[in-house]
Amino acid sequence: MISKSAILVGLYWAYVVCFVHLLGANLLYLTMFIVAAVDNMIRNREDRTEDYDTLASSRFTIPVSVIVPAYNEQSMIIPCVRSLLAQEYPEFEVIVVNDGSKDATFDILTREFELKPRQVFYRRKLSSAKIRGVYRGTREPRLIVVDKENGGKADALNCGINMSRYRYLCFVDSDTVFIRKALLKGMRLAIKDPARVLGVTSLINISTEPETACQTDSGETRLAPSPFVNFQHIDYLRSFLGNRSAWSRLNFMLCTIGVFSIWRRDVIMEMGGFSPDFTCEDIEISFRAHHRHLREKRPYQILSLPDGVGCTEGPSRIRSLISQRARWQRVINETVWHYRRMAFNPRYGTVGLIGLPYYVLYEVLAPVLEITALVSLPVAWWIGFMDWRGFFLYLGSMCFLTGSLTNAVVLVQDAGTRTYRLRELAMLMILGAVEFLVYRPVLSFARLKGTWDFFKGEKRWHKFERNRRSGNPRLGAGARAGSGEAAA
Repeated sequence: MISKSAILVGLYWAYVVCFVHLLGANLLYLTMFIVAAVDNMIRNREDRTEDYDTLASSRFTIPVSVIVPAYNEQSMIIPCVRSLLAQEYPEFEVIVVNDGSKDATFDILTREFELKPRQVFYRRKLSSAKIRGVYRGTREPRLIVVDKENGGKADALNCGINMSRYRYLCFVDSDTVFIRKALLKGMRLAIKDPARVLGVTSLINISTEPETACQTDSGETRLAPSPFVNFQHIDYLRSFLGNRSAWSRLNFMLCTIGVFSIWRRDVIMEMGGFSPDFTCEDIEISFRAHHRHLREKRPYQILSLPDGVGCTEGPSRIRSLISQRARWQRVINETVWHYRRMAFNPRYGTVGLIGLPYYVLYEVLAPVLEITALVSLPVAWWIGFMDWRGFFLYLGSMCFLTGSLTNAVVLVQDAGTRTYRLRELAMLMILGAVEFLVYRPVLSFARLKGTWDFFKGEKRWHKFERNRRSGNPRLGAGARAGSGEAAA
């Protein structure tokens, strides 16, 4: 039988560890926010003074191959591809890789763009599943559609790379709608320093129906009517404008998101393409690029921009969000474990001394400490050691700190872009104030689930079910949004 004194000692050290961890996290987030705010101010000023008209018309602007892996995306594939074909960019191609979809994705593409089979020469430098056919749009020669057997997202990306022609590759998700200047905004820094800039990512907004929320002409994105989805929007803002901008400025930007990322083709090829051994491909390829270039002492940059370049679909159900975020946590654990020797190693500069320690302490270990804090509460109450006044004071302090940082990020974005109407800005500020109590517990559960799945060796994608829509005229009467599961 464990004595009461032993339980008290355990509770004391649990409190100390959790408090130090939480205090360290908030101090780090505050520091990152200050750096990020400076970076966002600089990038927004650059964006306002950039001569996009010249970039859009110059024949010296570097061409880009846009690669779109698609699996069971019949509800979103047409809006996505149309937004890509409408890019205000002088020279590009769009390569859609149908990764063995079980729904009507390929049939809809064929009908919409009048696809015809073509004999296309390409070098198969990266391995991928068997290709069943290559097609081109009759009225849109920039569009190539590859129909292949299912192999997972990394496999589909590698297939698209084999088909690509241009020096830069833009990888996007097929459930996303992009503004007309997305490629211009993403490529503007790469064009200025193509020797050093290896990769670029940028902010993506969240909606339940991105095909209607994203105004591709104006570049504006309207908020979703659902507070649950707008919590996710705030989460993305905090991730990009509060964290990734700082990581970019300090040169340890460790995650170019799969929704929108641009990479130099030669860099991807020399690394052997995307790895199918990880649950998600985006964070691992970023880690690998840092690891390779730091070991070889080659100058480079991987950048994150504050520009909103499109709108993607966010889960509208708690269960779907948990499934998505658990997968994200799982791949973070997989990647950090694989590259663990970089952590706290001065050989890897800011990546080893700041980037990896951040992931270890505040991403990998966070779910363990969160469950420790949660379990300690009923134990403290049971033995009569619970100070409710101190607890609520502590909880209120955490709500105030996290809410203040979140709302500061929202204000930074609005100051730089004037994105929101006054009513929307007020709503986001209210959501930011209550996020710690309402939204964060869901994320904590998802992260804990992802950690458990990691230890179980789970590798499945667990693609969330698409949101119900008011109607999509491009779908047949009996069609419904795909909710299949991609093979990992």
